[in-house]
Amino acid sequence: MRFLLDTNTVSDYLRGNAQVVKRIQAHLPRDLAISAVTVMELRYGGARRRSARLTAAIDAVLGPLTVLPFDAVAAERAGVVRAALEARGVAPGLADSQIAGQALAAGVTLVSSDSAFRRVPGLTVRNWSK
Repeated sequence: MRFLLDTNTVSDYLRGNAQVVKRIQAHLPRDLAISAVTVMELRYGGARRRSARLTAAIDAVLGPLTVLPFDAVAAERAGVVRAALEARGVAPGLADSQIAGQALAAGVTLVSSDSAFRRVPGLTVRNWSK
């Protein structure tokens, strides 16, 4: 695994963003992973919309990807990330802190168009939507 796909990247893929689709399809599934937090966010969106079509699309995307559990190591890193950002006057969301912590704990590059992740010390971020 080399890349952790953030929720906005998976959402862009589901919407058919050509750049994101091209970049994801250029990698083998074993090179890509998503966070259990991202799974929750995607499932929430599907349930909120009550869309069988969206739920099926989410199922198809999740199928071949490795899902990283939010474990104790990721939790520790997430807590440190959130505290460090808050000390700098940045108020990250809980889910974003968790995803950043997982990427750091796993030693992978986070793929996201969310510029807030660029403020996380030590985190490598790529934006595949450009």
